[in-house]
Amino acid sequence: MSQDLNAQLNELLAKAFAAGTEQYHELGFKRRVGYGNRPAIVHIDMANAWTREGHAFSCENMDTIIPACQDLNEAARAKGIPVIYTTTAYDIVDRSKPSDMGLWVNKIPLELLEEGSEAVKIDSRIAPEPGELVITKKRASAFPGTNLQQFLTANRIDTIIVTGVTAAGCVRHTVEDAIAEGFRPIVVREAVGDRVAGTVAWNLFDIDSKFGDVEPLSNVIAYLNNLPKFDETTTP
Repeated sequence: MSQDLNAQLNELLAKAFAAGTEQYHELGFKRRVGYGNRPAIVHIDMANAWTREGHAFSCENMDTIIPACQDLNEAARAKGIPVIYTTTAYDIVDRSKPSDMGLWVNKIPLELLEEGSEAVKIDSRIAPEPGELVITKKRASAFPGTNLQQFLTANRIDTIIVTGVTAAGCVRHTVEDAIAEGFRPIVVREAVGDRVAGTVAWNLFDIDSKFGDVEPLSNVIAYLNNLPKFDETTTP
């Protein structure tokens, strides 16, 4: 999409969201779920297939998203707050055989996401440190079929700070499942991406209206900086 068309789209979306925000407030939507006391950072699919150029899954705005994730990691690690990563990968990528890709492969090229390949490794610019959890998932959400909920519950996490890609897919579905399972979802505005113009803006508006709080990076960093050390916090 050209810069002119992108600018026109952004202008139209801004007008639509302004009107929609007013309408939602009148209806009692867009309330705040708020921050809890024991957060974890959850980076959704910040692996090379999504963060590097030239791949079918490549997303835009990594020049903004990667530094935002780096800042979040630095603030979280300073307090001992868990940093969790997900990637999406499959063991059987031959479509002629029974596969763990399921029916989803009929919609998108999951066969490019082979377990163990460079494509599904977490981007080295935000690489996990020793002892940080990396979850391989098979579905859009980070919850079904993984040990994410078990990890969060066992460590008394009440808030997940979500970054990653894509806004319309894996980020959105993770947020929806998080609030359904009793975790407070906080989505970092500058740390979420997608492929098609307008997709991020629309989905962040809708998430913020119904499923979680979309917050600017500066607010999230301030929240993390003001927390005590993770092992000193208690559940409310």
